[in-house]
Amino acid sequence: MSLIKPKRRRGPKLLWLILVIVLVVVAGAGYVYFIVNGVNSSDEMKAEYVDYLFYWQSADNPLYYYVRTTTVGRTSLVIFPIFATIQNSKEVLDPQLGADAVEAVQSWLGTSGDFSYFVNFTPDLIDALSSKLGVNASNPVELIDAMALRGFKLFDYWKINDFVQTVKEYDVASILTSEGIAVLLRRLGNSSRMTYKLETLTEFPMKISVGVGGETVSRMYLKPDSLETVKKALAD
Repeated sequence: MSLIKPKRRRGPKLLWLILVIVLVVVAGAGYVYFIVNGVNSSDEMKAEYVDYLFYWQSADNPLYYYVRTTTVGRTSLVIFPIFATIQNSKEVLDPQLGADAVEAVQSWLGTSGDFSYFVNFTPDLIDALSSKLGVNASNPVELIDAMALRGFKLFDYWKINDFVQTVKEYDVASILTSEGIAVLLRRLGNSSRMTYKLETLTEFPMKISVGVGGETVSRMYLKPDSLETVKKALAD
């Protein structure tokens, strides 16, 4: 006669295991929702106009790139020469202006942004940010093109802080935020883009004497008709 061992009751243990798995799944889903919704419902993502001004610190051809993004699938890129200005204006795109250059550009073009960002781009920053984004670029135009092709990816919700940190490592004065770069990636990837290069009255900067000490300042006067054409294009 063999001894029959009673079966162990696994009901409570199995129930606790299932409960733990369910709690982990719910917590994970809640975390993902919190991160994703935090970006998608941000004021920056909902804003009608989000503007960016990039100063390209190139040794041979420094330029300003004004990127205007919208919620209607249209992005505009306007290229300004360094030391650009207009007739009878005290405002000039001088590198010393920093983020204040955004206001000058917007006043000339008759635009305004719900949010506006400024970045000083150096070759080293372009290389570092391109690497983080997984793209190839050696100047702002190539970076903008690459970002448009790349778009905003799922895991970018967790990477945008790292992208911004990279920018601020090379440009401590940058006012770019994680929401700002998320908007840029998404809108570049989801919109058409028109590029405008403003014409100037002279090919090279004019040297203008100031004061009595023989000091000079550089100026590149924009052609009024060229500026007016771009203003109308952005207003349409």
